[in-house]
Amino acid sequence: MTAEDTVTDSSVVSRRKFTLATGGAAVAGIAGCLGGDDEPTTEAGGDGDLDIRVAAAMPAVWDLTRQVGGEHIGTIDDVVPTGEHGHDYSAGVGDLRNIEEADAFVYLRDFAGWIDDFVAEHENGDTVEVIDASADIDFFDSPVEEDDEHWWLDPIAAKAGVDNIVAGLSELDPDHADGYEANGEAFKEDLDDIDAQFQEIVDQAELDTAALGTHNSFGWWVDRYGIEVVSPFGINPDTEASAAKIEEIQNTIEDLGIEYILYDIGEPTTAAESIAAETGAEILPLSPIETQLNGSPDIGFPDGREITMTPEWGYVEHFEEINLPALEIALQAE
Repeated sequence: MTAEDTVTDSSVVSRRKFTLATGGAAVAGIAGCLGGDDEPTTEAGGDGDLDIRVAAAMPAVWDLTRQVGGEHIGTIDDVVPTGEHGHDYSAGVGDLRNIEEADAFVYLRDFAGWIDDFVAEHENGDTVEVIDASADIDFFDSPVEEDDEHWWLDPIAAKAGVDNIVAGLSELDPDHADGYEANGEAFKEDLDDIDAQFQEIVDQAELDTAALGTHNSFGWWVDRYGIEVVSPFGINPDTEASAAKIEEIQNTIEDLGIEYILYDIGEPTTAAESIAAETGAEILPLSPIETQLNGSPDIGFPDGREITMTPEWGYVEHFEEINLPALEIALQAE
């Protein structure tokens, strides 16, 4: 499956008539929150009196929406608070009320039960437009799960998500459809660059398997890059690893000569530290772009390089500051 194979005409599940005002001065800045001071909210430079507000279901989709919306969207809220894991977070009553008060909600299907429930209740568009960033993206049975929904971690598949958001925002705000299209095309060039960097690491790597000490969101990398990430945990951050699974990954580390154990920056490091202690491996951070932090991950890079995250980090920062350098080390591509 490639972004070019994906069509986007069903990205807006439903559409309501929306009248836009024009004229006045632009507003710019990044600050604020949906429900707390550290929750990512972008206040982009709005055109005139436009006050379009969009809610996004989780951090990766928040940034894709931010990149597409650019100067034409007044506010883009990430529903998931800073420090919370997108897959583990369940929106509360206040969150749901805030989403309903937005002009659009950008989501991805089959990611979390609360999202699917909300969309089912609001698909008629009477209160808020719902835009499926994953519309017509074909999930596949990865080594991690059947119908693996983590498409955004494949930068080429993420281009299809960008196209879906472009289509949805253009329906909501047709006066700026050309602007959304231009912003989307510009960001897809960034995604192509991430893909090229990733492929270069893979081409130079001594290993094609990486070990992970937390829940596994990285099954799409097998299909795109031939890189398998193995973990004793399943896809749910709340699951526990059995003793047999722990022993299995320890044997894999020793058999393949793996020197590093990765961990999801939004989850506890306990299991990764335990596996590292048993195998002599060192620990590296990895990001599924499901958690925003205001500060440094619990465990950084062994060489002491600085990672100082902010709630405004986007897709590119998560890959270029964490994922690509971590994979370069873990896959022995240095």
